[in-house]
Amino acid sequence: MNPSEYYTISPELKQKYLVQPDMIPNGDRILEGTHEHVQLIKSSSMRFWYNIQSANFASHWHTAVEIIMPLEGNYVANILSEKHVLEPGDIFIIPAGTIHSLEAPPHGSRLIYIFELNLLSQLPGYNYVQSLLSSPVRITYDDDPEFYAAEAKLILQLAEHYWGQSVTKEMNLYACLLSFFAKLGEKNTGSLQAHVGTVIKNSSVVSQLTMVLDYVDEHYSENVTLEQAAQIAGFSKFYFTRLFKEYTNHTFYEYLTEKRIRAAEQMLLIPKFPVTDVSIQAGFSSLSSFNRTFKRNKGCSPTEYRNLYTQGGQQNVYLRPNK
Repeated sequence: MNPSEYYTISPELKQKYLVQPDMIPNGDRILEGTHEHVQLIKSSSMRFWYNIQSANFASHWHTAVEIIMPLEGNYVANILSEKHVLEPGDIFIIPAGTIHSLEAPPHGSRLIYIFELNLLSQLPGYNYVQSLLSSPVRITYDDDPEFYAAEAKLILQLAEHYWGQSVTKEMNLYACLLSFFAKLGEKNTGSLQAHVGTVIKNSSVVSQLTMVLDYVDEHYSENVTLEQAAQIAGFSKFYFTRLFKEYTNHTFYEYLTEKRIRAAEQMLLIPKFPVTDVSIQAGFSSLSSFNRTFKRNKGCSPTEYRNLYTQGGQQNVYLRPNK
């Protein structure tokens, strides 16, 4: 089957998608300094675009998750030192708080979705999905046609609901987002099931590992150890280490560090909160350790990261290229 069938939209829909539901013309997305402070659609926590700009965008970040699906022509996302060349149909997820730059071809189009995950964060299993979003995620047809077809269908349904007029529009949008991320989580746990075989079928391995994620979510600022985590899960340290890596794609200490970094990101949004206090509240043993770890994970120091946010200035609807 030609994968383009999963991401092709009609000329009529393209024309419709050029105008935002709140009647704001779909001109340029705007970047002020290095921070994109997206003005989300009224009474919502999202903003979608059918984007046809042929412009490059300087490094920036926002507090929302971003999904990009090129429809015509390639699209490039640069994150840290890695260049991701997206082909038509690819689904690319950029986690919240990730510094990235974008490069567009002379001609082309793409769907770009930016949304907050606050509502989803209240649901059981969110911590697990969040662990999968500690780094960018790319979904392609060649990797898994069946999984791709399901996710691509949801991407197009999101557009239909966003530009639709249903009285249950918001519910439909969140239903699609829930299904999208639930499928992402299910696919990853599938690899765990294949690895541990009958163990996963005859016990509550996933439930026990999820208990550990919940514990870390509440106690990341404390001196949480691998031994404690294994005890909570009810496994030996070595068996837990193996299962946790399969479940989250991270070692336990990598996961704990990611959680602390995400917490620090939120605290750095408060201008008057000293960086030293941020490091303590996030659970780092020293300021030097915090600075070193943060720069390794984010590509800049905590102070530089804060400055990228505070330089943003006005709330903006769109992103335009830096001159």
